[in-house]
Amino acid sequence: MTRKTSGSVPYRSARLLHVESDLPAGVELSDWESEKANVQNPSIRSYLGCIRLLEEVLDSNYAILHCSPRRVLKIWRQVREVCELMGSELSPLLAESSVIPALAGARGHAHVRFRGLEKTVLSEVERYPRVLPADQVSEIRKLLCLSIGKIYAFLRDTLGEILAEDPRSQHDADYFLSKRFAQDIEESEWLYASVYELCEYVGPLLNTCSPTFESILLQIRNDQMIPHDDAWAQVKEVLDTLLDTLVPKLYEVLTLRGIRVYDLEILDKYAFEIAHRCKSLPEVYAVGRDAIERIKKDGGESLPERHQVVTDLFHCHRAAGERMVPLLAALQELLSDLATYLPIWRASIEKRRALLVSKKPSEIPSKSATGRVHGGA
Repeated sequence: MTRKTSGSVPYRSARLLHVESDLPAGVELSDWESEKANVQNPSIRSYLGCIRLLEEVLDSNYAILHCSPRRVLKIWRQVREVCELMGSELSPLLAESSVIPALAGARGHAHVRFRGLEKTVLSEVERYPRVLPADQVSEIRKLLCLSIGKIYAFLRDTLGEILAEDPRSQHDADYFLSKRFAQDIEESEWLYASVYELCEYVGPLLNTCSPTFESILLQIRNDQMIPHDDAWAQVKEVLDTLLDTLVPKLYEVLTLRGIRVYDLEILDKYAFEIAHRCKSLPEVYAVGRDAIERIKKDGGESLPERHQVVTDLFHCHRAAGERMVPLLAALQELLSDLATYLPIWRASIEKRRALLVSKKPSEIPSKSATGRVHGGA
C-alpha cells in the first residue's frame, strides 16, 4: 500500500497554545508542524506498518523450525517485505534531523541502530530472493529464528524512544505505545487505502459507462423505440459490471470500522440506488421486448388489424422507452455524483489520519463510545 504524506492540519486556537507550551524554548510551532507532517507522522506510520506485518508472523522459534513449508514461505515473504520497507521508507526518515533536540537524538540513535541491524541482519536476509526456491526452505528456518526477534526488538525499542520525545507524548506516552494506538492507526490506514482504491476504480469505470449510456439514451429518445438485442447486450454488460464489481466494492467499504455514520449513510444510498437501477433496467427491457414479440407474433390478417398492430407496437415501444430513459439517466447521474464525492471523502479521511497522531488521547473517542462499525478515524 502506497503511503501518502498529509499536509498541515489546522488546530483550534486552544490546542495551538497547548502544543506550543510543550515545545522546547526557541522551537517555532510552524517548524514543528512542517516536520510533523513530512517526517514524524510518516515515520510513525512506517514503524506501525512494519510492526503489524511482523506481528502476523511472530511465531516461536520452535514453531518456525517445525511448521509447514507453506507457513515458512509466508513468514519469509513478510519478513522480506518488512526489511524492504525499513530500507526504503523508514531509514530515510530516521536520517532526517529534528527541530527538537531530544527528538533529533532519539531519531539519530534509531538510525545508528538501523545501520548496525542492516549490516548484521538485513544484509543476511537480502542475500536470499523474495520468492524462495523449495530447496532453500529448510535453510531459511534458522535465519528466520535469528532475524525476526532482532528486527522486532529494533522496531519496538526505537519507536518507543522516538515517541517518548514527541511533544504529543507528554500527554500520555503509554497510549502511543499501546496496542490501541496501533489499531487506531491501522483502521484509519485501511479505510483510506480502500477509499483510495475505490476512487481509482470508479473514475475509469465512469469513462467506460458514460458513452454507452449516452448512446442508448439518444437512440431511445430519437427513435421512440427500445434498442434491439445487439445494442442492449452492450448496456447489459455494463450493468452486470456495476452489479458484480462496483456494488460489492461499495458494500465492502461500508463494513470497515473507521467509517463515520454520515459517510456510511451516503455510501449506503449510492450502493442501494445503483444496484436497484441495475436490476430494474433489465426487467423493464425484458417485459417490453416480450410484449413487442407477442404483438408481432399475433400479427393481423386484414389491413385494419395490421394498422392496429403497428399502433400497438409503437405504444409498447414508447411505454417501455419512457420507463427506461429515467432509469438510465438516474444511473448515469449516480455514477457521476459518486465519482465526484469519493475524492472529497478521501481528502477528509486523509486529514483525519493526520489528526489521529496530533490529538491527545483524551480527545480520541473510545471504542465503546463509537461502536464497532462507526468509530475510528
